Amino acid sequence: MGDHDNVMRSPSPTGSIISFRSDVLGRLRFLALSAVVLRCFSFTAEANAADLVREFGGRLISTQNETYLLPDDEEHERQEYQHRALTLTLDSLYAVPDLVKAALTPSQKYIPAAVDLGTGTGQWAIEFAREFPHASVVGIDLVPPAPKEPVPPNCRFEVDDVNLPLGHYAKAFNVCHIRGIDHGITNFENFLYRVAQILRTNGVLLLVGGDHQLYMENRSPFPTDSQEGRQGWCATQALFWAVQNTTNTTGGSQSANYKYVDWLLANPYFTSVGFEDVYIPIGPWMKGLDNRCTYIAQLMQANTIRILRSFKPLLLANGYESTLLDRWISAGETELTEMKPRVFGRWRWVWAIRNTTKWVEEPPPGVKS
Repeated sequence: MGDHDNVMRSPSPTGSIISFRSDVLGRLRFLALSAVVLRCFSFTAEANAADLVREFGGRLISTQNETYLLPDDEEHERQEYQHRALTLTLDSLYAVPDLVKAALTPSQKYIPAAVDLGTGTGQWAIEFAREFPHASVVGIDLVPPAPKEPVPPNCRFEVDDVNLPLGHYAKAFNVCHIRGIDHGITNFENFLYRVAQILRTNGVLLLVGGDHQLYMENRSPFPTDSQEGRQGWCATQALFWAVQNTTNTTGGSQSANYKYVDWLLANPYFTSVGFEDVYIPIGPWMKGLDNRCTYIAQLMQANTIRILRSFKPLLLANGYESTLLDRWISAGETELTEMKPRVFGRWRWVWAIRNTTKWVEEPPPGVKS
């Protein structure tokens, strides 16, 4: 891969539809934090991918992180639906195209570079690399992706746990994309301080997260305290809320997307924080949708149906009975297939720019290391 490979190679010895938008500026208040001991490895042709997964609850899950218990065997297929739905919703791979393109302007000092943390299928990284052939793009995840199409020469993938220190990527990237990995991050506020270390000055951070709170046709939240069998109870919402509560108690950051903006405003390394909320119908139940929006709704419907079964290993590990989960999953699949009740999912896109403040290895006040 020539220069692309050299500039991005990890120094570690192992190698490696309805929207609301707001822009806010934050004050720089805290000093930064460092994570603990550096431990990572990168996926190479010699690595055995089978060693990176284990069986639990009848599904394959990652061996590299005890917090992340969503299965890897069918999860990539589901992520393909989600990726396409979100890309079509924005009509782009990313929000704020002007900021992203400016950050990737060719430079005589370095080759522009982007990283996709929690890359999943690797599709975002592959498509981003095609859009910016002059840039180096790295996708990082707990297990290596299995792309169904050729990977561009300026794109590669590494296996790493981003809960661990990221110092081997210090000042390596102009764009950092993070989507849908809250449940696998033990302390997301802390994580954002460490992400600042890997961004170059004026680099762009792109965060994308979906709510586990579902919304009714009038966009009011579904009740989360209703009991099974009573009026208003929704099996799909019950499963999402169970995962949120379970993840929060096991060290994940499932509700982090509610706090992205506040955390970035309080972070001394970011400025020009902004966000956009989009409510996407789960299934084509809305009247008057054109072909494109109908397709987006169908993709999100397929994505949500598939994620219900992905929840089972996590919930089994945290004391839920298999018979109860099977009943809820079956009921949820029926709800989503028949589109009764009518459901919106809300997604939040957040962005920020890395400022000139020097990154230091000190825990910021009020933030746990």
